[in-house]
Amino acid sequence: LIIRDPTKLSLTGERLPIFTLFTDIQGFTSLSHVIPAEKTASILNAYLDGMSDIVLANGGTIDKFVGDAVVAFWGAPIARDDDGDRALAAVMQMLEFTRTFGASDPDRALLGKTRIGLHHGEAIVGNFGGEGRIQYTALGDAMNTAARLEGANKYLKTTALVSDEARARASSQEMFRPMGRITLSGRSTPIVVWEPTAAGDPAQRAELTRLWRQFEAGDKETLHALEAIAAMHDNDIALSVFANRLRQTGPGGSYLLGEK
Repeated sequence: LIIRDPTKLSLTGERLPIFTLFTDIQGFTSLSHVIPAEKTASILNAYLDGMSDIVLANGGTIDKFVGDAVVAFWGAPIARDDDGDRALAAVMQMLEFTRTFGASDPDRALLGKTRIGLHHGEAIVGNFGGEGRIQYTALGDAMNTAARLEGANKYLKTTALVSDEARARASSQEMFRPMGRITLSGRSTPIVVWEPTAAGDPAQRAELTRLWRQFEAGDKETLHALEAIAAMHDNDIALSVFANRLRQTGPGGSYLLGEK
């Protein structure tokens, strides 16, 4: 685009609906103090190479790297009708990539779990900077929300969280299971979140969604069925935490992050 039209380098911005993605490695700072700097750099570069390839292969734009974190978006500078599916495909591929990243290297295996947040909303996208340096980036609440969703995984015991706004724009809903309504730090409006997963039975994910929607509508008795499903999968911490949160908040309630 820039080669065809050099005016694209001008310091301007426009408000656009985009899919925003943030990732982060749990405990990376601590790890960097344990292994030599050269090894840390080698591992991190291999990791970021793999994550970047996934973004680019799915038509995304890499915004920046912040240490071990990857920031990316879909919908600019080129918007496609299937950007939602592309972004979600990237999330799923990242989960698989990070799961197998340390399989053949014990040092790589020291990397903590990667957490991912994906949101859809408006952002100001364009070239920002000064006379000596220009960066094509996205700014605004949509970016902040994706970052906070990434951090919310720590509380919900999930690995990836997708906002309801992003999920609604996916062509298939089968990969999602509900994680309830939460209030993110710095936001007054609660947000419904979903966990994308390829594991487990799609029929059970659909049943979880049905039960949760009934509970949200005021049918408290469905909580017993949700808790029963969680009890059947006692190694699924995220599902157990989900059921416990619903008991705390009640139908229509929101879980404030940071509460125990």
